[in-house]
Order: sequence, then structure tokens, then C-alpha cells
Amino acid sequence: MKQGALKLLAATAVLLLIAGFLLLRRPFIVPVTLFFDERDLAGAVVSKQALQSVVLAMEFFNARSSSHRFLPFRETDLDVYAAIERAAERRSVAVVGGINAPFASLLADASRRHGIAFLSLASGPSLARADDLVFRPRPMSGGRELGLAAKNAGVSSYSVIVSGFAASHVQDFIRDFESQVGAPPRRTMVFSGNLNKHIEDFERIAKGMDAMLLVLPDWLAAVAVRELRLRLPHLPVFASNWAVSHRTHLLAGALGEGVITASHTPEAWDDPEHDFLRFVGETYASSIPPMILAAGYDTVAMLDEAVRRAGAADGSAIAKALGEITSVRTAGGSVPVDKNGDLQHSGSLFILEGGRWVRFRAPDAASLRKSAEHSSAPQEKAP
Repeated sequence: MKQGALKLLAATAVLLLIAGFLLLRRPFIVPVTLFFDERDLAGAVVSKQALQSVVLAMEFFNARSSSHRFLPFRETDLDVYAAIERAAERRSVAVVGGINAPFASLLADASRRHGIAFLSLASGPSLARADDLVFRPRPMSGGRELGLAAKNAGVSSYSVIVSGFAASHVQDFIRDFESQVGAPPRRTMVFSGNLNKHIEDFERIAKGMDAMLLVLPDWLAAVAVRELRLRLPHLPVFASNWAVSHRTHLLAGALGEGVITASHTPEAWDDPEHDFLRFVGETYASSIPPMILAAGYDTVAMLDEAVRRAGAADGSAIAKALGEITSVRTAGGSVPVDKNGDLQHSGSLFILEGGRWVRFRAPDAASLRKSAEHSSAPQEKAP
């Protein structure tokens, strides 16, 4: 009887030890707030897809981590201070924002006030500061790479069609493009309001140019490239990464073939068997382009590295860890982080080909010119 009781006690002790071990090993929850664009700003579709990619990447990292689990919450960017206040109340360790950052100074101030890191998908110099809590996986817009490609293709005179929203991004992109081409745009048109009236002027602003530059969201870029190609089918068209979405080729059709853009996406993402791309395809059959999925993945990779360093869902500790990171292991290998807390990927050219954005692997002058000139445009005439 006594021996049986001792065995029972021993078994109970073992079970308690196992339960305690499992309890200690239980993943801790990492709340993260996401800022979704609620206004009809330029690039809103691409921005939403980028934030969707962040959520998908969180699921991917969750499935592979035994120490912690990301838990996303949704907010809007209509009131930055109020949204970050709510994020602090729910103990979010970080806030993730889309490609539109109209309140750069407010983001930095509000984040610092609450000690919450802000991971922004916005590009441009306004958020490039070392003394704030803003960190970015895609700090560069691709404007410089695209401008260099245009220069290599022999472009010296060009016109620009821009969006009427997010003026700071538009100006930064054109400035980057111009810095490499070596010349400012000859003409600039704001494509908003009465679109039919603007379309009538397309031939006037494009005629005599070596190329056109579009700094437009995907659907406006698709409309613009269609109308330009109907009028001047052999004119090279370069587009900002605002044009990169799942629907660009659907809206532009065959007339969109040959449009060139730039993205900071490593070659590893060109492989359809990439673990994350396969996970997204098998789980959601998503049509989000790999360029956008890559940005979402790298955002979570930065945050995941900081969480592992902090060892807990502590916003201050995670913000401190983000500030100390010098490199992040992404799908493209280990990528350095600069003093501003921004990932330093190399830029690459992409071309719309066969209804998909594919890496342009022959960026010499002759290949650029040949690919950018839309020689296979349907024989349609403008009304």
C-alpha cells in the first residue's frame, strides 16, 4: 500500500514537472498594430497588399516559432496619435504602417512618446532619421535605379504623369529619377479629376520625348500606359513601384507589356518554390506579386529578430533591440541595417512581361531600349 502511494506521488511529480516545462515553453503573444489606409490615396491598393503581406508573413513565422506568436490588430491612419494611443493601451509592441506616410513627423513623435517602434513600408528621406523609433524594410523607392536604367537606354528628355496625392513621395521619386538621368522632366501632368480631359493631352506632352515616367497608383498607371501606347506605341514607359499590383496587367492588357519599374527585391523571390511563396499560394491562392510579399516578409523578419533578442513581448525592449540590429536574415540572405534602422537591399529592374512582373536580367542599353519600346502593340487607333 505504502509502495503504491509512493509510486503515485512519483508519477504525479513527473506530471507536474512536465506540465511546468510545457507552461514555461508556451509561446508568448506579441501584439502588433497595423495601420491600414482608409483614404483613397495614391497607391492605396499596393499599400493594402503590402500590409496583407505582413499578416501573411506573421502567420508564416508563427507556424515556425516555438517561442512567440504574432497577433495583429487593425487601426486606421486617420488619426495617428489616437491610433498609437490605442496600440499602447492594448500593449502592442510595434506599429506597422503602409507605403503612404503623410505624417512622417507625427509618426516619429507619437512612437517616441509611447516607446513603441514603428515599422514603416514608406520610402523617402523624410523618415530617414537615427534618433527616432521608425524602422523600414524598404527605405528606397527605386527612383534612382529606374533613372539609371532610363539613362542607359539613351533617355535624355522625358515627361512625367503623376498622381494628385502624396505629393512628397511624388517629388522624392522624380528627384531620385532625375538625379540619375541628369535632366529634369520637360513636362509634368497631374492625372486626376477629369481623366478624359487629361487623356486628350497625352500625345501633346509625350510627343518628341525619349520616354515617359509614370508616378501613379496601379489603375491610373494602367489607364495612362494604355492611352500612351495607343498614341505612341514605341515610346518607352517607366513606372514607379506604385504601379506594381496584381491587377496592373489585367487593366492594361497587352498594351502594358514592356513597362519597366524597379524594386528592392532579392533574387531568391524569383523562385516559385520559395517557402513563403509556396505557403501563401497553398494556403490562400493569393495573387499578390512576389515584390510586395517580399516587403511584408522582411518587415516581419526585422520584428522577429528584435523579439528574439528581447525575449519577451516588451515594447521598450523590442524598440531598443530594433535600434541595435546591424543586420537581418531575410530570404535573400543577411542584409545590413543602416544607422537609421533601415534595411539596405540592392535595387533591381522589373518588366511587365507575359502578364507578370519579372526581373529584367539584361539591363544593357540595347536590351533596355528594345524591351521598353512596345513594338507588339495592337493596331488600335485613338478616338
